[in-house]
Amino acid sequence: MRRYISFFLIFFLIKTSSQINKQQVVDDWALVKSSMLDGSRNLSERSDRFLIWKLSDHQLCEYPDPIFEDRKKCFDIKLENKSIRTSPKTFYEIDKLTSDTLTVIDRADGITSNDKIEKIWFVRISKLQNEYLSTLKNDSIAVASPYFTPSLKKNIFFEIPEDYMYNSNLTVKGNIIIYPKKQKVDLQYENTPESKKNVKGMEFLKSTIEKSYHQWTITAFKNFDQVIIPYSFKHKTEYPQATMKFAFFKNEHKDSGKIPVTIKDKTLSSETYNKGINALNDKKLDKAIELFNKAFDLDNTNVDALYNTVSISLDKKDVVTACTALKKLKEFEQTEGTQLFNQVCTKN
Repeated sequence: MRRYISFFLIFFLIKTSSQINKQQVVDDWALVKSSMLDGSRNLSERSDRFLIWKLSDHQLCEYPDPIFEDRKKCFDIKLENKSIRTSPKTFYEIDKLTSDTLTVIDRADGITSNDKIEKIWFVRISKLQNEYLSTLKNDSIAVASPYFTPSLKKNIFFEIPEDYMYNSNLTVKGNIIIYPKKQKVDLQYENTPESKKNVKGMEFLKSTIEKSYHQWTITAFKNFDQVIIPYSFKHKTEYPQATMKFAFFKNEHKDSGKIPVTIKDKTLSSETYNKGINALNDKKLDKAIELFNKAFDLDNTNVDALYNTVSISLDKKDVVTACTALKKLKEFEQTEGTQLFNQVCTKN
């Protein structure tokens, strides 16, 4: 999706290539931060994600879940100069590499606007794990964390038969407890009115977990008496089908106070945006503004729609409408929009 009118001339500087130490790059990395290259908030679905990179000489595997190993996605790569090339037209530019950190810029042919290019910060998994282990000292019990946890070779929760699906909405919290020395695993869950109504299902789930010991990868935990994995379980009975979801740990990437991303209908937003472009080409400026605002309401990651509203409004000398859109861009921490808000709207 392109922005119809650009506000600033964008200068794209390609850094002088230099060789990297491949052995320093080949490792396991944990995502700790992401933003757009100009400093704008990353509004993509990937922005608050858990992500581990496992890099080898010729392959990159992405793990989007701390527990389920089989959710990984692997693809061939080529380490060259200061880049991790993933395809003929896409690569990760290595912006910075230290003993413990890796910063990359997600490059793709044809994308040059800095608010469309993602910058990602990683930390070595070994660093995070060593820091965590230092807090345990000589404890025999470990509470797992997203970056230091036993993991499942396959998702055993898919094995629960439909007969044992819960017939009502249910939310339960508890712990999965693994005993490495005893080679056993247990499931604890809250004794709530909801769980009491679903005794059959909860007991079957407990039985499934108790039989799963050999499905867990626990090599790093073999010296502990207990490893505790916090979880929450949600089941919703909704048309056309029920949904069941396990979540582990707390969402450590969630930033309170930020306006959440809301995507009501991404396809309709794109279609509405294109109608706005057509209206603009036909000089129907008020209609174009209406359509761009509607496109943003349908998908508030579609900030280009707001930028177009701003541009058209400023051309019409309609500062009120422009500043309404710029205020939204500022709230969504978009760098260019924030700068324009400070320039245009704080004076009015």
